[in-house]
Amino acid sequence: MFKKYLISSLIFINFLSFILGFFFLEEHGASNLDAELHTYPAIEGLKNNFLDNIITYGKYGEFSYPLHHIIFSIFNPFETGSLEFRLISVFWSFLILIFFFYIIKKKFNFRNYEVVFLSSLLLLSPYFRTSAFWGMTENTGILFLILSLLFYNNQKKKNDINNIFLICLFSSLALYSRVQYVFICLFFYLDIIFSSSNKSRIYSTLFYIFLSIPALILIYFWGGVIDEQHVGEFNSLINFKTIPRTLLVIFSLIGFYSVPFLICFISDFKSLIKTYIIKYLFIFMLLASLFYILDLDILSLNENRDYAYGQGFLANYLYQITKVQISYLIFSALGLCVLFHLSSSVKNKILIYCLLIIFSFRVHFFTEYLDPLLFVLAFCLLEIKQLKEIVKLKNLIIFEMFFVFTLFGAILL
Repeated sequence: MFKKYLISSLIFINFLSFILGFFFLEEHGASNLDAELHTYPAIEGLKNNFLDNIITYGKYGEFSYPLHHIIFSIFNPFETGSLEFRLISVFWSFLILIFFFYIIKKKFNFRNYEVVFLSSLLLLSPYFRTSAFWGMTENTGILFLILSLLFYNNQKKKNDINNIFLICLFSSLALYSRVQYVFICLFFYLDIIFSSSNKSRIYSTLFYIFLSIPALILIYFWGGVIDEQHVGEFNSLINFKTIPRTLLVIFSLIGFYSVPFLICFISDFKSLIKTYIIKYLFIFMLLASLFYILDLDILSLNENRDYAYGQGFLANYLYQITKVQISYLIFSALGLCVLFHLSSSVKNKILIYCLLIIFSFRVHFFTEYLDPLLFVLAFCLLEIKQLKEIVKLKNLIIFEMFFVFTLFGAILL
């Protein structure tokens, strides 16, 4: 009974903090400025003249496909940035909590209040919050991704054409909202190819071909994967040369967001250190060596070279503290250790490879690309045996403290 009352209190605090953040105009990563400069003009443009502005969509500088903007231009009739517009965005984002709750409830034998608590942790994610508060693209991509995961889990229990179509549909909608979510389409397709019948392979191929038609039309008019008529060179956004640097940033963020899981699941830290310390140090030295051999530079995207722009928050904050560029590799080594451990499952291995391959192409890599995506994937898709233990009171409090810590860190720093 004590656990239920305590967790219910934490749920209330999480919702209250979200409401306060909304009314106090909380923002992270210049979200309001980005919305006013890019997202809102795109939505207004599509409202006023859809065809002309979809063809010249790149002039808004959004660097993504315009599904989010189309949805908000049709179903959010209020003036962009107004209180009513932002409330519609919050209600839209709350659909994520509902479907996230539903997937966890179906996948695990947890009590309702425990699942509500796990879902409410998303309300503490700085990037979930600001996407909801300001009507930005991130949560639309997450919503469609979660819906695709819902039908993927259904398809694993019952292999039929309807589930396959809905997997392909919602993963494609996720891509059309956030272009980097092509990784989930790639994962689903490879998973079906390797583990399903020939009939399922044929249907998934046909569905993805059909659902790619809107992208092919836009690519034809834009002259490229993005609208290069207006936004500049493609390699300023996606570049093979920056893959090593971006991979180290991804590893660091995976390491950081794995910390609460590691604290919860590790019962004997002394034994862990004895077992893995050599492996960890070897990986750290290897990554540090690669950093210098490849002459990587986390300050290269900032003309003044006084902070690590577009390299995730860890690389920047640790550089500001230490003035040592490789300081963030402490978490990169941890992240790589975690990925090695998760790769024991074939499904996990396919997902990890798809995510790393697609995301590593980005020249600029921002924290919101993985927060709260990693948390969603951990509960909805990854095979992690220890997740059944997550609802112990100690573990739930650890997750609450971690999310509160990251939120306050984002607000104060």
